[in-house]
Amino acid sequence: MFDRDIRVTVLGNTGVGKTTLVDRMKGTDVKKIMSKKTLEINIEEKKIRLKSSDAYPWYLAEAHRKYRIVAIDNPGDYKLRRKWREAMRKFKTDGMLFLLDPDQSVEEQRVAMEDSYNYFLDSLDLTPEKADEKAGSTKYIFHFVVNKCDTFLPEGTDKETFKIDAIIKEKAVDFLSHFASTMDEFKATFSESKFGISYISAIYSPYTDLDKLFEILKVYLYDM
Repeated sequence: MFDRDIRVTVLGNTGVGKTTLVDRMKGTDVKKIMSKKTLEINIEEKKIRLKSSDAYPWYLAEAHRKYRIVAIDNPGDYKLRRKWREAMRKFKTDGMLFLLDPDQSVEEQRVAMEDSYNYFLDSLDLTPEKADEKAGSTKYIFHFVVNKCDTFLPEGTDKETFKIDAIIKEKAVDFLSHFASTMDEFKATFSESKFGISYISAIYSPYTDLDKLFEILKVYLYDM
């Protein structure tokens, strides 16, 4: 098939911006995005031509290829997380986008990240030994996203021109370091998988920056 799929499960604690990111992916006008609590599993998709296609000569397929982004948006509330395993088992995505919010409790989000690890294993097999075997022999994507990086801007800064600069990235990297041990556990268990990190603001990042997130996933999936 000429066009290709990128299928991800979108996870994270409630309020970290999962649905906002999905709305931006769909092209929803930022001014029309409203904060809302996700209570059910929502499947969103959009076919897009990634910006990196411009770098390929016209006679190569990649110059014209489109990618169907399929995002399985999940509720983040602690009481609803059993739906995560349901979504993972049912939809069999290529992996997960796990979102983090610098303004939320590190401990609460670490628990959410550990839940995503356990539910992903459960979705492979409910027998621990078999789940570990599958986890270590199959390539998945685990991409950790520090969202709401606009919170690192000095008060009064115009967020409409938001870009990730060296200072913001340094603060985001420092925040992400709180989750290093859990991320290392992912890497040890899913030894054949691909891991990545992005720093964004789902609301204020220009679409070109959000596009780069899917560029990374494309490279992971299709070894490009």
